[in-house]
Amino acid sequence: MRKKFRSLTNLVATGLIVILSVPLASVPASAAGTASEAPIQKVGTMTRTGVNHDIAEAHGYEVRVDENGIEYPIKKGGVSTNNRVSGTCGWSWVYLTAVDTNKHYTTIDTGFELATGFAGAIYVNWGVGVIDNYGSSTKTWNDPAASVHYWHKGKGFTSSGPGWVTADVLYGSVATLYDGTICYSHGPTASAYL
Repeated sequence: MRKKFRSLTNLVATGLIVILSVPLASVPASAAGTASEAPIQKVGTMTRTGVNHDIAEAHGYEVRVDENGIEYPIKKGGVSTNNRVSGTCGWSWVYLTAVDTNKHYTTIDTGFELATGFAGAIYVNWGVGVIDNYGSSTKTWNDPAASVHYWHKGKGFTSSGPGWVTADVLYGSVATLYDGTICYSHGPTASAYL
């Protein structure tokens, strides 16, 4: 449409259109004509909430309590000089990537990365809530893992029509680590126009 404004008398109008379209530069080309903002994506922390005693014991750990009353695992017979254990055990995320805005289709990518020094995750119970103008749904993953420090999954989502879609990692989304530590997500959010 900008190519139609070629005469000198329309220069001001053309300049105004260019200035107003600058925020669209970061929107994928397929969405540039439908959205006024780029997709919004956030990364959140994951926090230790305690220890699964059965898993800790099955893998050769015992559970101790730090000076703040928070449980932590340590190898049986091990020595710990930590009186206080960090609460942040990693980072979690959710992203929406518009695949086909004409069909209102997107992919939901979610996952986590554990911080250095933490045991790998052996079980993941994860959920992402999706809300658009036409309703809501939940995408879930209940995965046994092979002691991983990085976990990433994706699922497709089709909206019933045009508009903004919001995805949230649900509170209660957790990774249970090899030593029994339980890490939960603080619920990062993503939004995109479909």
